Amino acid sequence: MVMENNLIKIQLWDTAGQERFRKSMVQHYYRNVHAVVFVYDMTNIASFHSLPSWIEECKQHLLANDIPRILVGNKCDLRSAIQVPTDLAQKFADTHSMPLFETSAKNPNDNDHVEAIFMTLAHKLKSHKPLMLSQPPDRDEIHIKPEPKPAVTCWC
Repeated sequence: MVMENNLIKIQLWDTAGQERFRKSMVQHYYRNVHAVVFVYDMTNIASFHSLPSWIEECKQHLLANDIPRILVGNKCDLRSAIQVPTDLAQKFADTHSMPLFETSAKNPNDNDHVEAIFMTLAHKLKSHKPLMLSQPPDRDEIHIKPEPKPAVTCWC
């Protein structure tokens, strides 16, 4: 994704699913994490109630509280089955300083927020730390370099 003439590469890892493998992979999931997207199922209150444990797991793996985080409620298209009201999710998001998005991965009429989620994430990543991003022409990787520090004149 290109944002303000800067290339931002977003790689998502889904830590849910295949729980039997997750415990052995957990260190790999958290290595070099620059942002977190917490997704819950709007039709399953238990998935919403598990969010504090996911936040705590992030803290245990030394992810700073100031890294960009976004809260996403999925399956908003299943209106008659929704168990997590928007106001409850918004209160949780506000408490944890996260923007909230409600979307659907299936229904094209309800997935308008998907692009907004990624744009918000890219904007938060870009503004979180002053980094210069450069991509070599032959490679599919982004090299992150700290911004050059200004020269300091020594008067000694």
